[in-house]
Amino acid sequence: MTIVDRAPAADLTVPTPLPDRIQQLTMDWLLSFSSPATRRAYRVHLAQWLAFAAGADINPLTASRGEGNLWARWLEVPPRSCKPATVAAKLAAVSSWYGFLVEEDAIDPPRFTAAARPKLDRMHSETVGLTEEEARALIAAADADRAPAALRTAAVIRLMVAIGPRVAEVCALQMSSLGFERGHRTVRIVGKGKKVRVRNLPPAPAAALDAYLEARARAEGVAVADLDGSLFVTASGQPLASRYLFALVQRIARDAGLEHPERVTPHTLRHTFATVADEYKAPLSHLQDALGHASPETTRRYIHARNRLEQDPSQIVAAVLG
Repeated sequence: MTIVDRAPAADLTVPTPLPDRIQQLTMDWLLSFSSPATRRAYRVHLAQWLAFAAGADINPLTASRGEGNLWARWLEVPPRSCKPATVAAKLAAVSSWYGFLVEEDAIDPPRFTAAARPKLDRMHSETVGLTEEEARALIAAADADRAPAALRTAAVIRLMVAIGPRVAEVCALQMSSLGFERGHRTVRIVGKGKKVRVRNLPPAPAAALDAYLEARARAEGVAVADLDGSLFVTASGQPLASRYLFALVQRIARDAGLEHPERVTPHTLRHTFATVADEYKAPLSHLQDALGHASPETTRRYIHARNRLEQDPSQIVAAVLG
């Protein structure tokens, strides 16, 4: 099956009409990204720009730097109120599209790509990991869950806290992702750019996973060894969707009595893994590898987000001056 066969049609179309050749090249551009999530995001960003251009009577194929800046400012104001990182991502996506068209000699280099992108604080993250106490409460709430899929809930929550995968990586896990290596239970994670990480599966999440798989095998009338397909599935056998995991994490956060449970997401659990590991002196390079970060700066941002309040120098000044 080719990438074209696997890609949903909506990932490869742009709603605003463009000349036939530009439409075809736009599909080629989207297909240059192997990740379905990237294709969807870039398609949405481009569609938003084209819709704005149509409404503002801008020719998108000859857009100026000023028109790019106009779109950026439009994104920033209510009711859109996009954050700087979101605006930067949208400008980068559309600039990538322009770059592809230029490389194919379809258009002259547009000045849009020179639009000013928001300056980002590379050490700031809106997501903050849970404290150790909060993480324990979350795990306890997952273990105590009494919903029909309680065993699956305990397994997936423990896995996300214990090894810190991305939510898309959890949804993509297969039965074949589980293994053994040098006496360790392992889970094989395929991350961004199809990069593979083989992670140690600690005893507690492994036990929760085993309990879930044993119950699933009984329900399907097969042995655990004969289970196949996705690791975490619905009652009908479909892979879990990321939106389900977002809702699940927030429900368990409410059950755990966490403050602002609506702010607790699967990405929060990824940050929690990083900050707890850092507090117990895990080397930065090991954390970077475990999280699948291309740059150690990204890993430092995860750690900094949790520590910026606890390590604020105001604590020292207050202790001295009272």
